[in-house]
Formats: sequence, C-alpha cells, structure tokens
Amino acid sequence: MAELTSMDRRALLARALLLVGAGAAASACTTLEPLAAATPTTITTAQLATLSAAADTIVPRTDTPGALDVDVPGLFAALMDNWASPETLAMLTGVLDRIAALPGNGRPFAALTPAERKATLQAFDTAAMTASGEPRRNPLGPAPVNDPSYQRFKQLVLTLYYMSQPALTQELAYTHVPGRWQPSIPRTADTRPTGGPGLF
Repeated sequence: MAELTSMDRRALLARALLLVGAGAAASACTTLEPLAAATPTTITTAQLATLSAAADTIVPRTDTPGALDVDVPGLFAALMDNWASPETLAMLTGVLDRIAALPGNGRPFAALTPAERKATLQAFDTAAMTASGEPRRNPLGPAPVNDPSYQRFKQLVLTLYYMSQPALTQELAYTHVPGRWQPSIPRTADTRPTGGPGLF
C-alpha cells in the first residue's frame, strides 16, 4: 500500500467508497489507477518511525492483521501531506514527538522492544485518556480527556485501521444469529412500549 502515500482527499474518498462497495460513486471521484509512491514531506523520518511503532503498539498483529499490515503509517502520512491543516499537522506531529520522548532507558520509543513499547505507551495512554471532567461539548462525541491531542491521534490510527479491507473482513465479524434471544425484561400481557426523552 505504499502507493497511498501520495493520495489526495479525492483519492482517499474513492478508496473508502470502494471498501464499502460503492464502485460507481468511486469512479466519479477519480480514476483508480495506482498512485506513484512518494516520500512523506511533512513527517520526518524519526516521526514516521515513532508513528509506526505507536500504531503497531495500538493495533498489533494477532490472529488478524495489525496496523502495520494495512499500512496505517503510510495512510497517516498521506493525510498529513495532502489534507491536514497546519494546526492539525502541528498537533499530531507534536503527539509523535511527545511519544518519541517517553522514557526508554536512553533509547527512542521506536527502538524499544514490543513489550517495552506496550508498557511505556500504556502508562502514557492511561494518563492521557483519563476523563478531564470538562463539560461535553458534543453529546455524540467522546468525553473530554486530559490530552485531547493524543485522543485525536489515537482515533485517527484506529479509523485508518478499520477502514482497511483486512480489518473490515477479518477483524470485524457479524453474526447474524448469535444464539437464542433471552429478553432481560419479562414480557407479560401488561407490557407496553414506552418512550421518553433521548437521542433516538
């Protein structure tokens, strides 16, 4: 998937549409010829190494493909090159720099073993993703956390992973009939549908 590193917004939309089977709509966006590989221009080599190590730690390979198998770092770099505003770029590369600077016994984060990376990032993640107690601005969005920049970084890594064909076809599974339905509330002759205030 190295050819995706030079992807623009229109091409990314076309690829996303193909993942959900919208071939006709995708062809309206752009011709889906393979894109020439390009070296990321907005992310340094050190930041790309940190990104690869962090993405592999967040979504490691198990019995299904991991973040590196679907080239999350390449997709991330393509977004930074072709889509991110200067503010977004500064925020996300700032997260990479902070991860790179995490204590690693004198070694950069990318040089740590997978077990060391997991322990190091887990501690950072726990502190960053702890609820901040601030009011929720978007009722449908995530709760405010101590480090919203890291929260956005992590969301982007996970979104790019779950947009990939392997994640959609191997990681996620739909069981049409998971088993016998067991109601949690006994239904009687007096049971009636009820409604009330809510989002739906």
